[in-house]
Amino acid sequence: MIKGVAILVRLHLILCLSLCCFTTAYAGVIEGLYSARVEVPDQSTSTQNAAIREGLEDVFVKVSGNSALLDDTQIKQQLKQAKSYLRTYRFEQTPEQLFLAVNFDQDKVDKQLRDSGYRIWDKRRPETIVWLAIKEPGDSRKLVAEGSHQALVDIAQSAAKRRGVEIVQPLLDLDDMQNISIYDVWGGFVHQLSQASQRYGVNNVFSARIYQAQSSEDEQQSAATWQADWVLLEAGNTSAGSVSGAEQAQVVNALVNAMADTLAAKYAIDFSRFDPEAMRTIVTVKNLTSLSQYGEILKFFNSLSVVSSASLVSQQGQVARFELNLLGEVENLIDAISLDKRISPVNRFDADKQNLEYFWKL
Repeated sequence: MIKGVAILVRLHLILCLSLCCFTTAYAGVIEGLYSARVEVPDQSTSTQNAAIREGLEDVFVKVSGNSALLDDTQIKQQLKQAKSYLRTYRFEQTPEQLFLAVNFDQDKVDKQLRDSGYRIWDKRRPETIVWLAIKEPGDSRKLVAEGSHQALVDIAQSAAKRRGVEIVQPLLDLDDMQNISIYDVWGGFVHQLSQASQRYGVNNVFSARIYQAQSSEDEQQSAATWQADWVLLEAGNTSAGSVSGAEQAQVVNALVNAMADTLAAKYAIDFSRFDPEAMRTIVTVKNLTSLSQYGEILKFFNSLSVVSSASLVSQQGQVARFELNLLGEVENLIDAISLDKRISPVNRFDADKQNLEYFWKL
């Protein structure tokens, strides 16, 4: 009799999970990855065709996380057939500008990227705080702020939106000024940058210094270029690089591209490395105290692009085990889960990939 009651309770739990629908907000969820908004001068057919192609270029880059794929011969060929990817389009008029808003078929875009050997980057993406310092000719080094460098801030935000990444601009208020200095940002000192960024609750920290540099002593002043050296702190790992351009705007765009490319290399799924034998894994989640939490977790797992399906396989007390069928590697799953603040690994420093265990935060 007791066994029969246990079975009924389990069936009731599974039934409730299948019916539950929760609307929890996630930080760093990027919508509109398969859409674009392109400036156009008119509504002519030729303009429309060119804008559709440009929109598909933006979508390919956003979804793959790779700014270099537009040089690929296969991708160039597909761009000639951009209209075949199109789902909907409409013209939008603002007081300043006419736009063509386009939306593309997700399945076709994903398939083409996979067939061409590119990654697919999930819409759940890490938030990154961006600290910028600039040295203009004849002036001292300054932190880039909304008040003093609004144009550069707007360019960075626009570039981030185009790449499908979420960036946070520091307030540079008294709290920030007590925690960080222009020298910390200029020097890319990761410890100070990390400490000062904690108040913003972001996943990653990006810092760059922008300055004017001469290509050679022989060249005229007009040939001077702008350069930026950047540092990205992500999950305890540090990446660094440099970009350059003829104007400050080009450098800021290049910085955002470098940041997005680096993040995508970690979080986007590489289907060429997919192991068909490693399609399934078990994830144990502890600290569950209500039925609604089971539904939240199940919905969360099923929302990850690396997961093709998720199901509850056992439950005892406050511990549940879920079976996940994967479209990528276990490392992709671990990276995707790490972006959600409601769930944390039981062993943060020595995770067992064959036996993943997490705490659900109340």
